[in-house]
Amino acid sequence: MLPVSLIIVSDYLTADGDAELRRSLRAYAQDTRGVPAEIVIMLPSGPASESGPTSKNEHASAIEAELAGKAYLCPSVIVATHDSDESSQLKDAALSYCRHDLVAVVEADCLPGPGWLAALNETVEKNPKLDAVSGRTSYGEESMMKRVMSLLDRGFIERRNRLGQIIHASNNGALYRRSVLEQYRFEADHGPFISSHLRQHAMLRDGVAMELAAQAVSIHAYEGLGFIWDVRRNKGYQFARMLLRRKRRFSRLGLAVRAVATSFKENRQTAQAVGNEFCRWTDWPLFWAMMLLVRIPEFAGALAAGDPAAFKASTHYR
Repeated sequence: MLPVSLIIVSDYLTADGDAELRRSLRAYAQDTRGVPAEIVIMLPSGPASESGPTSKNEHASAIEAELAGKAYLCPSVIVATHDSDESSQLKDAALSYCRHDLVAVVEADCLPGPGWLAALNETVEKNPKLDAVSGRTSYGEESMMKRVMSLLDRGFIERRNRLGQIIHASNNGALYRRSVLEQYRFEADHGPFISSHLRQHAMLRDGVAMELAAQAVSIHAYEGLGFIWDVRRNKGYQFARMLLRRKRRFSRLGLAVRAVATSFKENRQTAQAVGNEFCRWTDWPLFWAMMLLVRIPEFAGALAAGDPAAFKASTHYR
């Protein structure tokens, strides 16, 4: 057993959300190479009831009852609720239930490979100065499209600066010092992409020490082109909203063009830095084709940056 608290939340609305959550819990709790000392599952509370907006709803109570007495689970599984449907706020709220100084934060649509948590914990033990360590996120390696989109959507986590330092901590699978999570809270009402972007900037500004354990691989759920469209719309929206925070004036069209150009630049730099870690030489024609095609949904997402409420209603991400 590892001296780690594990937080599991869902950030993507799917028809089988409960099944996804159960698969994730089982994967962490049955890892023979090391299970966490406790798991905290944080769910949105849903509509307010007579007992208050943060009381456990029927959904959470049903999951908790199902887990009670399961022999395969680690010693402690906590199911709790919070009065927000934003995954970033659920992650922050879950921290108050954690009892250990090391806290892993994961999302239910990412299934860990064997030894995922053990590899992260070992990396921190070998370097006590580290504040956070990420694993690698992939859609899998069994098809050309999955390898290409893993690089486009997830490869940025592995980029380093000129000093050789990791500049991102994974939003869907990383191990942190508890003190870091307490200090760097997510901002509410931005969605997972922007809230993560803002927190990352703050961590970099303050010199938070981060590292990557590439052997710790999580396989992110992949639901085809509709899913990719939603991811890339969120990327376009993310970069457009970040540009707006600089207080500069943009036309709606100019903002979208600038946001898409920023995302293209990030993908190009990532491909140059770590592309061979994800793609085979035969994958590169498809990669460059997708480099162009994903700009279409990004452009659509950037055009929607002026109406956050409408954009939230149009995406599965929370």
